[in-house]
Amino acid sequence: MDVDGAGAESMADWYYAAGEDQKGPVEEDELRSLVKGGQINSETYVRQEGMEAWQRAGDHPVLANAFVTPPPQPATQPPGLPPPAFAPPAPEAGGVVSSRPWPRLWARLIDNLIFGPLLGFCIGLWTLLYAPDVYFQIVTMNSALFGVLLLPLVTVFLAMSMMATGFTPGKAIVGVRVPVPSGRSRFSFFLGRELKVWVAGLGLGIPVVALFTQIRQYRRLAAGKAASYDEGNPAVVAKPSKVRLSAAMAVVVALFAINVILIAEDQQSARNLTATQTWVNPVTKKTATIGKTWQAQEMTTNSGRAFYFASNELLSEVILGYEQFPSGGVEAAVYADAIKKAVASDVSISTEWQPVTVRGLPALRATGKAVKFDDSNVEVTIFVIGRDAWRTLVFTRGNSPVQSDEKEKFLQAMFGTANLH
Repeated sequence: MDVDGAGAESMADWYYAAGEDQKGPVEEDELRSLVKGGQINSETYVRQEGMEAWQRAGDHPVLANAFVTPPPQPATQPPGLPPPAFAPPAPEAGGVVSSRPWPRLWARLIDNLIFGPLLGFCIGLWTLLYAPDVYFQIVTMNSALFGVLLLPLVTVFLAMSMMATGFTPGKAIVGVRVPVPSGRSRFSFFLGRELKVWVAGLGLGIPVVALFTQIRQYRRLAAGKAASYDEGNPAVVAKPSKVRLSAAMAVVVALFAINVILIAEDQQSARNLTATQTWVNPVTKKTATIGKTWQAQEMTTNSGRAFYFASNELLSEVILGYEQFPSGGVEAAVYADAIKKAVASDVSISTEWQPVTVRGLPALRATGKAVKFDDSNVEVTIFVIGRDAWRTLVFTRGNSPVQSDEKEKFLQAMFGTANLH
């Protein structure tokens, strides 16, 4: 529902004079109850958010009809007195009497801790499913840099949340309200404001710059001024109760802990791509040094032996197979065709067998696609030495340099454990 214009005015908070004090903020219903109860009469000075100056309640168009019947109690503001001396500056001058710095900072921190990881997860999942090569660029990217690149997108989502509901998760928890100026489009106002916050408040997410911009905005708010991105707009309401602040701090602690865990997992995944481990070939008892990203287990087969390796970080799987013939003399091409037929239900080999060299010895290689997963590339390599036949089937989603480099290292290491003589 659009609350611009008159609708926005009716929803804005009110302040009223009581002797030498200012009371409020209160909502319009509560203000009318005070009129009926006699605490406010037509001569009492009132001010609504967005007003430039105080005004007698009886002269305000929204409240004028409340004074048709004289109130039963005397006025708290004697007739004829000038407007209260404590009247805050007009919004154009940057007055933010009902706003404190820390609640707004807590609200923003909650929003960033929620939307940053959530959007990062969604982007990672989408690229994992539909753009594996982009996924690897994200995985290998510095996490701090990725967070900085996410901030503009977080800004857009926060603006959409404000436009749709009037709140973001952080503002709802802390109790911060950002009124829309009269006559302004909600979409353009909130999107423009969030972009200004990103630049003038968060310093584009650049760590050192962000520190200075946030200190500058904090000092402005602590001095009773508007943040630079709120100048000329109605005052932001940010004066929550202690209960709300306590809840906000608890939420920040919980979200921060979750983010620390997620960052630790991302760092572990990145380390798995560079760290190594040893694997002993059960057939030959030879040791291979492979990436820590590979998880190995032996498979059950009808003949020979087979070992399955999987890497979640590389979106890759490898099957290392071994068979021993009763006698030598089996040609590699014959064995290759037999393997092609044996795996036809799972792999569609689309190329001819091409000669390659593995650890200085001749081998054959062909490529194709997985039958059930057409986005999975398959590379089959076989070589036969005497009575021993070895084969690898490599399944990968994507074709990034990271995958290619690790695949070659892995194959060299695997065939290094074979009986080559």
